[in-house]
Amino acid sequence: MIRRARKAQPLSRAEREKAFNAASTRAFNQLEDWYDQHPEASLGEIEQETRRVRRTLMSEALQLLINGRDSGYRKAAPLCPPCQQPMKFESYRPWGVATLEGDVQLQRAYYRCTHCHAGGFSPLGPETETADRPLE
Repeated sequence: MIRRARKAQPLSRAEREKAFNAASTRAFNQLEDWYDQHPEASLGEIEQETRRVRRTLMSEALQLLINGRDSGYRKAAPLCPPCQQPMKFESYRPWGVATLEGDVQLQRAYYRCTHCHAGGFSPLGPETETADRPLE
């Protein structure tokens, strides 16, 4: 789902926690339901199903953590690299990322230059201490 709102609405920590707890409850219930349907499953089969469900849960957790905090929208429009004029916010665009914990669908603000029409981009997030570069 692409959010077309003018400004992103970050979620509070309490809202992100509530959404994660709901996702965690869904994951637990999926495992319980699966085990009800497979009462003779071996430990290996249970572990395999748990990994599948965990991957989905961690994907949801990453999406909540990242999308719920920063979508790349900036009050002060970024400058177009070629012409140095302020770019115009266009929309939020999905950005799929494959991670070790699962596939993540990020929503990123997308800006376009209306002056020189050189194209558009989504601003990168902040640099991290561990990577010395944006994670995106």
